[in-house]
Amino acid sequence: MSFLRGSENYVWCTTSVLGKGATGAVFQGVNKNNGEPVAVKTFNQLSHMRPPDVQLREFEVLKKVKHENIVKLLAIEEEQEGRGKVIVMELCTGGSLFNILDDPENTYGLQEQEFLLVLEHLTAGMKHLRDNNLVHRDLKPGNIMKFINEDGSTTYKLTDFGAARELQEEEQFVSLYGTEEYLHPDMYERAVLRKPVGKSFGATVDLWSIGVTLYHVATGQLPFRPFGGRRNKETMFFITTKKASGVICGTQTTDNGPIEWSRELPPHCQLSAGLKKLVTPLLAGLLEVDPHRIWTFERFFSEVQTVTSTKPVHIFHVNKACVIKVFLKPEEKFEHLQTYICEQTSVVAETQILLYQEKLILNEIDENTPGKSYPDTTDNDPLMLFNKNDNYVSMPQEPEAPKFPAFPTIISVENDATQAKTACSVGHVIKRRVEELCRASQLCAMCVARWGSLLTARLRDTTSRATALASNAQRLHDAARALDLAAAALRHAAPLTTQEVCALEPPYYTVLQAYYIVLRFRQAEQWAGSASLLAAEAESLRAGAAGLRTRHAGGALRAEWDEALTHAACPARLRLAERAASLVLRLRDSWQHLVRDRATRSLTYNDEQFHVLERITVAETGRRARALLQRAAPLARARAMAIADWYKVAQTVYLQTQILDKDVASADLKLLALTARLQDAEIKMRARIQQLNSTKAEPTSRTSGVVEGSRGTTVAGVVGASGAGVRALSACGDDVAAGLATNSMLLADLLRLTRELRS
Repeated sequence: MSFLRGSENYVWCTTSVLGKGATGAVFQGVNKNNGEPVAVKTFNQLSHMRPPDVQLREFEVLKKVKHENIVKLLAIEEEQEGRGKVIVMELCTGGSLFNILDDPENTYGLQEQEFLLVLEHLTAGMKHLRDNNLVHRDLKPGNIMKFINEDGSTTYKLTDFGAARELQEEEQFVSLYGTEEYLHPDMYERAVLRKPVGKSFGATVDLWSIGVTLYHVATGQLPFRPFGGRRNKETMFFITTKKASGVICGTQTTDNGPIEWSRELPPHCQLSAGLKKLVTPLLAGLLEVDPHRIWTFERFFSEVQTVTSTKPVHIFHVNKACVIKVFLKPEEKFEHLQTYICEQTSVVAETQILLYQEKLILNEIDENTPGKSYPDTTDNDPLMLFNKNDNYVSMPQEPEAPKFPAFPTIISVENDATQAKTACSVGHVIKRRVEELCRASQLCAMCVARWGSLLTARLRDTTSRATALASNAQRLHDAARALDLAAAALRHAAPLTTQEVCALEPPYYTVLQAYYIVLRFRQAEQWAGSASLLAAEAESLRAGAAGLRTRHAGGALRAEWDEALTHAACPARLRLAERAASLVLRLRDSWQHLVRDRATRSLTYNDEQFHVLERITVAETGRRARALLQRAAPLARARAMAIADWYKVAQTVYLQTQILDKDVASADLKLLALTARLQDAEIKMRARIQQLNSTKAEPTSRTSGVVEGSRGTTVAGVVGASGAGVRALSACGDDVAAGLATNSMLLADLLRLTRELRS
């Protein structure tokens, strides 16, 4: 008997079954002309009993749709020997999503990145169907295929359009299709419970099936589970129709027991808290039974677009030694990132310190940078979150891992294969836990290195600024002394009292009045004293910055960390994650061996002995896997405690650096203000001296005569008493002016340097 069947251009083997349904089966075949592998769908006798228009409907739908997320139609041909038409499609080598979820690795749902890929591709395929006014009516994981592209990337595609038909937006249908666990409650009532309900159904029934499918993909379980499964149909209907709005899960764990409702995804699923926050409302909307609250397809497409367009930001929370993940919408800004971080960590925005690689995140972006432009991060290269006010580090307690099952004493090929599969599921959970612990330990060391680099750079910058500040303060002190010397020269050259000046006639009155204005200004300011105090403060800051840099920028913080790790080995360096992966492979090998034994049904004596050995291997490998987790957890916690000791020192140094930065900035402001005041005083003094020089050459013949002064002296007497001072003032005017010109240049340079230093 031959197992080969064929059509004009294709041949397939009936033993290479890819899947079976109510109306036919899908086999793997090849193109006769080029050897390309294909999938061939054949139809059974039940299918041929359907009305002709229904039989042709699947062909028409497949011809109408062309999209990367829908399985490609290659040909529709007549099978040889007159057995009817066959549909030839591209072969999806990754298998169906149902088979993927059935793998022990995915017992608790797909990993986050894969879930998002399924969500995006499923939605894109459904949007194409709705754009062509088509309804699928049998959406479930078994009808979503995984296609592996030539570059190794994955594309998920919708398949099996045997129940699909054209349906306009407001049009209804009454025929019943679908798989009962994924059926809308109204269809379930008629199709499964056989109740004569006079209802018609719209295209939105696909939304319910999508919701159940997505929950299954996210958690590895169906959302509505009565005790006894399919046998308990009435309870299933009760759960789906009586649940409150927003409830996404209802389970019954005992016969006739209460229903346990939940509005949240279970903790065991592999989605992060950040993604759960986005996905949970999506599932609640899809699994809505209230006619007034049911979503439209447009709402569904919009919500999915919101989820899939977000930017994932991975963050290592140092205080908890764990990675969190937040999702930023394309237009959201830094304040939204801080809010999302606070929601998951309780670290308020004012105390958050976020490092990107070896610098503050705000040195890479600004507060108005949209989320779509944020730098890429991963679990192994996240942002680092420190807390300004809290240096306590405590790794959160992991939930207890599921236990490995124990084999019964009596050998049962059916039961043993099931037990081995459960053991593989537990092994994968332990493997992921060990990997997380190893990653956390590595990130602890990474955050120490990055924090040390940040502090080194900041201390170097602070020291440089403090050094420049001290240098500029000294230059300002020199300029102030020069200005004081100029004022002293003027004071030495004109020792007259105010009353004597007032008794003089022009031009002497004008000259000496100018001098006394300068003298009074000089008496109001002690430039050199103020500059000296500022120079001393600047030198103190420079010495403090240099000392802090010497103590902590030269690897002292790293030394603190290394000392704390004396008794805390890194699980990653011990290759515990690789060991866990090896043990899981061993579990899977034993499971496959027991699956083959189950297919054999009857074992020979020797086969039975090997079967027993595989049971022993599963039990022993499970024990070793659990021991590996019990070894990795204390090591990771010891690393967390080590980072707690280091963090206390690092936080102190950071705060000292911040205080020093503020003090340097404050001194900068003082320097800038004093420089401006000094420059203003110098400008006024130069103006008075220029006025003095312009009057010293005027004739003095009109000064003869007697003028009564406040002390009854004559002008001649006053001139005789003070003539030497006036001449000296006139003689030194040029020297003072020259000195002030040099001083003016010095002050201008100093003001420029100070402003540059602040900028």
